[in-house]
Amino acid sequence: MKPSLRLLKALPLLASATAGCSPAGDTQGTPFQVDDTAAGGSVASAPAAPIEPDRPAAAPSGSAPPAGAEPESCATASAAVELVREPVDIIIVLDNSGSMDDEARAVESNINESFAAILQGSGVDYRVILVSEHRERDLQDTAVCILSPLSSLAQCPSDAPGTSERFFQYSTEIGSRDSFEVLLETYDGERQDDFDLAPSGWSEWLRPGAKKVFLGITDDDSRLDVAEFVASLTALGPEAFGADPAQPSFVWHSIVGIAERPVSTDPYVPNDPIETRECAGVFNAGATYQELSQLTGGLRFPICAFDGYDAVFRRIASDVVQSSRDACDFAIPAPPPGRALDLDKVSVAYQPGNGGAAQQLGQVTSAALCDAGAFLLDDAGVHLCPDACSVVAADDSARVDVLFTCASTVLR
Repeated sequence: MKPSLRLLKALPLLASATAGCSPAGDTQGTPFQVDDTAAGGSVASAPAAPIEPDRPAAAPSGSAPPAGAEPESCATASAAVELVREPVDIIIVLDNSGSMDDEARAVESNINESFAAILQGSGVDYRVILVSEHRERDLQDTAVCILSPLSSLAQCPSDAPGTSERFFQYSTEIGSRDSFEVLLETYDGERQDDFDLAPSGWSEWLRPGAKKVFLGITDDDSRLDVAEFVASLTALGPEAFGADPAQPSFVWHSIVGIAERPVSTDPYVPNDPIETRECAGVFNAGATYQELSQLTGGLRFPICAFDGYDAVFRRIASDVVQSSRDACDFAIPAPPPGRALDLDKVSVAYQPGNGGAAQQLGQVTSAALCDAGAFLLDDAGVHLCPDACSVVAADDSARVDVLFTCASTVLR
């Protein structure tokens, strides 16, 4: 965020105010409608009902107007915000060591129905890049072969991976403790893939502007520490992974040897501490990968829950869908004709897609007040606070308007 930051908090919904502003009449802006057409979604065929805030109580007769109030000709106006989905590149790195046969089969069984199908159905423009050994023969127990519809293969095992519009496999063996190292060595082709499908490395398949999400699957830990891996990765591809190692722009989800929760498919979330207990039959909880998930906002799942991999993959896919929603940062639309932009009077209205009560967000003066009813305002535009962002981004039918009110919405 820029230093000249203002913070905004929920206020009672404002009516068409009786405070005057520059000539505007009673014009009401077009209500917000979600537009996911860029990602294959649809737009409602008829305008949504406008957000109608409650009218504030009239001032007592003869009393002075409140500070900052304007003449009686002003009305709150709104302008639509378009919520779109970012494209997402998902890089999966799967350990091929000898203890990973059950995990390899579980990945093969679930990557289409429980992962790709959710991404496809959401309208997200996604791409899966698998860095792991391809299974050419049945005896390759820990290698993986991915079938259609994600890949182009009709049967497995196969002579080579089946590249498709959505799927790419960089076939190379991943050892028990070298997932980080192999990702770095294969990024630009220093270590070639088995089928020479990407001479310049798996970076050939990354798309500019796409969000980057990793999924690491292993029953061991890494020889390379998090700081060294992140520094090396961001140096190789600053435009893809962030230029500052202290603030990487990618997400890392982990399926590792972590102990199961009471519900085995429930994840450890980023603010949960690193879990040192292992799940049954595994001798390492993958603390290094857990640390990277914490750093980047990723989820952590137990690798031992083979029967629950469908739920695990669905949860990760849902998280990818939610995080792809660019619902939290947007420019302030132009005010209606005849209205001058006054940042002190800008607010945001959120209409839940389930038909719940509309919520209006307004300004506060302290970062400590940033919560689920707050947003940030700076020269670049509006930035929903983390809790507000989580709510709006998870609501596929959300409606969001920027409101141009008639009185200051700064509380103090």
